[in-house]
Amino acid sequence: MAFCSKCGKQVSDNAGFCPFCGATLPAAAAGGSGTPPPTSGPSAGGPATPSPPAPPGSPAAPPQTAPPPGYPAGVVPPAPPAPKKGKGWKIALVLILVVLLIIGAAVAVVAIFVVKTVKAPIDVTNNYIEAINEGNASEVWSLLDSDSPLRQQYTQSSFEQEVVNPSVGELRTWNANEVNVTNNKARVEVDMEFTDGTEFTVSFDLRKDNGDWRVYDYDTL
Repeated sequence: MAFCSKCGKQVSDNAGFCPFCGATLPAAAAGGSGTPPPTSGPSAGGPATPSPPAPPGSPAAPPQTAPPPGYPAGVVPPAPPAPKKGKGWKIALVLILVVLLIIGAAVAVVAIFVVKTVKAPIDVTNNYIEAINEGNASEVWSLLDSDSPLRQQYTQSSFEQEVVNPSVGELRTWNANEVNVTNNKARVEVDMEFTDGTEFTVSFDLRKDNGDWRVYDYDTL
């Protein structure tokens, strides 16, 4: 028996090739008549040698699936189209926008109501007090209602001499802290602090004439 000079395996004396590693044996090089053993597999006429198992950790080959009817083997059919989204989100968006518009309109209406019915009488009262404190008699007279008892009791000149001039600079601070509006009438209560340290709460009655608020009368509470 001989041994392969390459892999060291024991081989037949007449073998021309090593059946283990395929190396040429000295017998074949010397022109011996030995023939190498047939290789295994379908080309040698013998049964096919099963492939060795894949080593652990190696990725498994993807399973071979049959193509759908109408597609030849090896041709991958196109992916089905993605389902179209419904129109429900558009409807929901429109509803949300409508609700926001309604809320915005309601807030605007409330704001207009507050300005016209609550803030306006306070603004007129503050302007009246400020005009007296600054000695602006013509402004004070214009802010009096045409039916005010003060207009009946005084002329514009006497009102300036007897009411406005003695009150100039006498007021230190004032704050309208309450307002009540009923139809075309309003009552505004103002806390006043004078320069001599005295404090009073004065109630102003206002009337609405042609959409404008005017001071009708006032008294100390």
